[in-house]
Amino acid sequence: MSSENKRAALAQKVISDDPSAIREEHRDNVLKGVVAVGMTPFEARLAGGAFTYHVKADPAVWPRGANPMRVLEAQTLQPDASVIAMTFRNSTQFATAGAVSFTVEFSQGRVAQITTKEVE
Repeated sequence: MSSENKRAALAQKVISDDPSAIREEHRDNVLKGVVAVGMTPFEARLAGGAFTYHVKADPAVWPRGANPMRVLEAQTLQPDASVIAMTFRNSTQFATAGAVSFTVEFSQGRVAQITTKEVE
């Protein structure tokens, strides 16, 4: 099974098991593999697939040395001023034949900007 098929199967399972886990306005994009402005990190992760990340935790909320994945995951229910970027590489975001790398930046726990890294 390809990584895209695995991503799509996981997204479908999450939505089937707990429809409230993905907000209704983002379900179609999650299923299509498209990260959209306004998504939480969890929704973006299900839409975009495998990713790398950069997290600078909000010092008003998180202690020094906080686990960056916990900071990232917490943004869905308790967004804060943490600086977060997730970088994905897939062919679904821009409906291309080849994979395209792109970075998603978050503001207050929601996708604020999507920047293309390269086109193949």
